[in-house]
Amino acid sequence: MWKTLHQLAAPPRLYQICGRLVPWLAAAGIIALATGWVRGFGFAPADYQQGESYRIMYLHVPAAIWSMGIYAAMAVAA
Repeated sequence: MWKTLHQLAAPPRLYQICGRLVPWLAAAGIIALATGWVRGFGFAPADYQQGESYRIMYLHVPAAIWSMGIYAAMAVAA
């Protein structure tokens, strides 16, 4: 098992595997993002108290999570 993992983790083999996976994973990510936005902005019912203005959380919360993750990654890399 370790020998197989070692062979797969070798840079030339890993780059080859990642090169084949990146287009498929990018397409899956774009489809998931588009589906989430359509469902969040188009089909989610209006809030009884805030009305339509609450829909900003479907964009703001993921953006805030990404920004905190990027900030943490920069702190670790520094």
